[in-house]
Amino acid sequence: MPPEPPPRVNMPVRFRVNSRFAVLVVVGLPLLLALGNWQLTRAAEKEQALELLDARRKAPPASLAEFGTQDAAKLDARRVLLRGRYLPEKSFLLDNRVLDGRVGYELLMPFADSAGTTVFVNRGWLQARSTRDKLPEITTPSGTLELLGELYVTTGDARTELFATDGWPSVVQAVDVPALSARAGVQAFPHVVRLAPEQPGVTPANWPRVNMNPDRHRAYAMQWFLMAIALLIIFVIGGTNIGAWIAARRESQSQ
Repeated sequence: MPPEPPPRVNMPVRFRVNSRFAVLVVVGLPLLLALGNWQLTRAAEKEQALELLDARRKAPPASLAEFGTQDAAKLDARRVLLRGRYLPEKSFLLDNRVLDGRVGYELLMPFADSAGTTVFVNRGWLQARSTRDKLPEITTPSGTLELLGELYVTTGDARTELFATDGWPSVVQAVDVPALSARAGVQAFPHVVRLAPEQPGVTPANWPRVNMNPDRHRAYAMQWFLMAIALLIIFVIGGTNIGAWIAARRESQSQ
């Protein structure tokens, strides 16, 4: 008779972890969670900024003279009422402005307020012509006008370039009020007024209230959190022997 086989000894299956994979998770998981939390923080900040802008836009408009001594941080989006006339001879075209998928310019024009202050007003968007050497035609209402708008606080941009060194209007790449003032030969208010719709001489424009809305930040946060969950799932499945470990425990419990 053939010898009987030795009795089968069930060796306990120990739970094992891929150490290199574990290091990746230890480093990557907190980073992904931190990025998600950072996006949620940014969303909350943008919501606060929008609430502040809404409150300022509900306040009654005031004259430029009332804003002259206030801190710049308190001026953004404040409603302002102007009375005076356009100075169309010294206008600027802000380049590379897009509206409804079309490329064009935004028209920045000095406005002489009756209180004695000159301010650059943004009259809105103008479509670019077929070639860059042909600038849009500009028509300007004459006489004394009343304009309603809101202040847009500019930070001064060193990238400002005046392409049309001779003649007007001049094309610029960014808004730098001191540079524009020097080029136009005026002493202008340090910030721009974006005119409200339906004002004399205004065209439509696309002026986002914030550079990224809160919902976009929350969407990015969700992406980071989903990546963190995916990393954890991949680690559990591919970086451990959890499947074999669970099967062995079930087998041992059934015996």
